[in-house]
Amino acid sequence: MKENTVLTKMRSGEPAAIGWLTAGSPLLAEIVAGLGFDGIILDTQHGYWSYEAMLNALQVILPTPTIPFVRVARNEPDLIGLALDAGALGVIVPLVNTPEQAARAVAAARYAPAGSRSVGGVRLRLYGSDYVQEANRQIMVATMTETSEAIENVRAIAAVPGVDCLFIGPSDLALSLGCYPERNQAHSRAIAEVIAAGREAGVPVGMACSGAEDCLQRARDGMLFLAAGNDASWCTAGATTHLKTLRTGLARE
Repeated sequence: MKENTVLTKMRSGEPAAIGWLTAGSPLLAEIVAGLGFDGIILDTQHGYWSYEAMLNALQVILPTPTIPFVRVARNEPDLIGLALDAGALGVIVPLVNTPEQAARAVAAARYAPAGSRSVGGVRLRLYGSDYVQEANRQIMVATMTETSEAIENVRAIAAVPGVDCLFIGPSDLALSLGCYPERNQAHSRAIAEVIAAGREAGVPVGMACSGAEDCLQRARDGMLFLAAGNDASWCTAGATTHLKTLRTGLARE
C-alpha cells in the first residue's frame, strides 16, 4: 500500500508541513500538491468541497508524493468512510470531546477487527493490492481538540487506541474558553495541556497555524502536524503584495 509518509515522519518524531485547501478546486489541489508539502487537507467542514470536487482532488494528488487528508464535516461513519474510499489517507474529525467520541471516529476508519469500516472503494486498488491488509496502519485518524470539554478529557482521548494525532482547532477553542478573537493565558495553557497529554501518550499533536512563523513556533513547542495556512490566506497575501507593488509603480509613472 502507498506509504503514509506523514505518519512515518511523525512516528519518528519529525514535523510534517501540511497545506490546507478550502476553495473546492481540484486544479488548485493539483498545483499545491506539486509544491512539496508533506500533506494536504481538503476541508469539507468549513471549506467548499462537493463530493465530486473532493474525489477529483484526491485523483490528482495521488500521483504526487503529497499525502491527502480530509477534514470531514462531522464525526459520522458514513462521512469518514466516503472520504477514505475516495482515497484520503487520513481524516481529521472535528469536535471530538470525549474518549467515546474518539473511539467512534477510530472505529469508522479501521477495518475489522480494529473497527467497523466497510470494505469497498474501487479506486483503492490504485493505492496497492494490499490496501485492506495495510490500511489500518497507514490511515491517520486525527481527533480535533477545540472545546473546553475536550481539554478536560484530552488525556482520556489520547489514550484511545487508534488515535494518531491530537489536532488543535485554536479558534473554536478560544470561543469555547470565552477569549475569541483575542487569545489569553487560558488559551495558551489549554494548548500546553494538549501538548503534554500527547507527549505522555506518545500521540503527535498538531494545529491549524496562522502561517509559517506560527508553525515554526509550534514545532518548537513540540507539535508535529503543522497546517501552514490555507489557500485563501495564501491568495490574499500574494495578491496584496502584487497589488501594492503595482500601485506603487503606477504612482511613480
